[in-house]
Amino acid sequence: MAHGKLVDAHCHLESFSKAQLEELPQGIIPVTSGYSHWSNVRTVEIAKELDIPFCLGIAPQSVLKEGRKNLGDWMQFIADNPPNAIGECGLDYHWGKNEEDFKLEEGVFLEMIELAKRMDLPLVIHSRKAENKCLDILEGENWKKPFMMHFFSGNLEEARRAVDMGGIISIVGLHSKNRKKVIAEIPLEKLVVETDAPYVTRNIDGVLKAIGYISEVTGIPGDEVGRVTAENAAKFFGFRL
Repeated sequence: MAHGKLVDAHCHLESFSKAQLEELPQGIIPVTSGYSHWSNVRTVEIAKELDIPFCLGIAPQSVLKEGRKNLGDWMQFIADNPPNAIGECGLDYHWGKNEEDFKLEEGVFLEMIELAKRMDLPLVIHSRKAENKCLDILEGENWKKPFMMHFFSGNLEEARRAVDMGGIISIVGLHSKNRKKVIAEIPLEKLVVETDAPYVTRNIDGVLKAIGYISEVTGIPGDEVGRVTAENAAKFFGFRL
């Protein structure tokens, strides 16, 4: 399975211990993602140090904690440190509890979309319990570039809609009925694999679980799943394998 390079399309190396960072599993390219200003700052440091692709964004769960008072400065930092994609950003209807929360999240998501347009970058979307609403907003903003639905946990209809709009679907190794349907029906060319490490799996070799899951559902050999998802991620984030 470890022939060639695999890609973990979404992880958070800024939350790894020093020892973990020094002993990252070989043969896997991690795309490390910021989600708040402090994590963006650390993400840039790590990405430069390890020479890996990275994303910078302000995620909805961070907005709920920190508000948007300093959003201008946070966005300037992203503009000054051009990433491979803007994100993670989007909507979270799990942590958001009321209309005020949703308006706050939505306002920041719109700012992230504008920033991505200005910088001509793809988007990495966090859409917890809010897949269709995120897609509605992208349509409303006439979004034409690629976007990735990170840690996708929506249903098959939402996955199809995202793909029809030019999106790709990111699969974690956790089994669920919806995820199984999505894997079975969405073409491999529209899938990438991720760990969301260290939050969902402990380390980036957790992509092997996601690859194994896709292989098990589709019958496509694991080597091929690993190769195609790596190529999809490299194309989306604009780096060479």
